[in-house]
Amino acid sequence: MNPVESANPEPGESEPVGQPGKPDEHRVSAVQEQLEVGIEEIETGRVRARKITHQKAQPLSVELREQRVEVRRVSINRAVDQRYPPRQEGDTLVIPVFETVPVVKMQLMLKEEVHVTTRESVQQVVREVTLNSEELVVERRDGVSGEWRPEDNST
Repeated sequence: MNPVESANPEPGESEPVGQPGKPDEHRVSAVQEQLEVGIEEIETGRVRARKITHQKAQPLSVELREQRVEVRRVSINRAVDQRYPPRQEGDTLVIPVFETVPVVKMQLMLKEEVHVTTRESVQQVVREVTLNSEELVVERRDGVSGEWRPEDNST
């Protein structure tokens, strides 16, 4: 080893220490490295979703049902032995109306019957109605100011 080399050792090289003539003593330099890890956010693109509502007028066939009630009073004026409840005769509900009248003796008389008839008619009509349907559009763009492109829905 020449004296110039031993005077300026490179980092990490061993260097003789102590007295000359004792080559078994050496000085060793220690080097330590440190690493820092961080996260940097970089915008590479954007995604947006929009919902579009479509309205479409479409004819719709519906069934209209109408009921009409006809009330007719039928005078009876007949003596009866006891009261009886309303009864159904076909599509007519018959409601008895009783009264007690003085005679030589008290007697129950059927004064009248009220006949209530229900008639129903059905007709098929077409009405114009508005139907709504919604569509979701997803668009993507590259970078901060790229052009918006519809996203492929095949995935």
